[in-house]
Amino acid sequence: MPPVTILIPVKEPHHSKTRLSGLLSCSQRSELTVNMLIRVIQAAVCSAVDDIVLAGSQFNSLKQLIEGREFGPVRWVDVLGQDLNGDVEMASDIIKNSGRAYIYIPGDVPFITSNDIEDVIKSSEDGEIFVFVPSESDGGTNAMLIPPSSDFIPLLGVDSFRRHCEYAEGNTLDYKIVRPFGFTLDLDTEKDLVRCEEIEPGFTDRLGAVPKDRLE
Repeated sequence: MPPVTILIPVKEPHHSKTRLSGLLSCSQRSELTVNMLIRVIQAAVCSAVDDIVLAGSQFNSLKQLIEGREFGPVRWVDVLGQDLNGDVEMASDIIKNSGRAYIYIPGDVPFITSNDIEDVIKSSEDGEIFVFVPSESDGGTNAMLIPPSSDFIPLLGVDSFRRHCEYAEGNTLDYKIVRPFGFTLDLDTEKDLVRCEEIEPGFTDRLGAVPKDRLE
């Protein structure tokens, strides 16, 4: 396994998933956000990667929870917590200074597995080639692997997958597109929640809690 760090931005849960406000209360959206993040962390910990960074504000309510639990190779990095691209860039600078590639993973891909993560890393040819994973629904980027020598600036947000590919092409950077199943669905809308229920019946009732078979 090449020297790769997993980078997971962490938003304050009470400010997350506002597009589900017509269906879920603030506390339910917060619970959903936390449970999905734990799913992502557990998939990361079960992978062969030995360095996992959670990037969030020092005032984020999840910081103490994460630091208080034994998640193996997981560490918290303080960022401003105001802008996703700024937070990813700030945390990735710290990672790249240590000579490691990084793989950005959002905290809201509830069906991710360790095999999905390792498939992305293998596609990068030992961390030397950019890898982008598209969202199946909204044109976003649900994962990306960035080599350590790159000055790449993240362009996360609306239509980010197309913009990331165009950035790579415009700068003559080699890249691959892969679609591991667990990365393709990120949960943002009511339609996404319906899709989650189709994949995992009972998902909504549990609000994305970690299935028992993934806790073993």
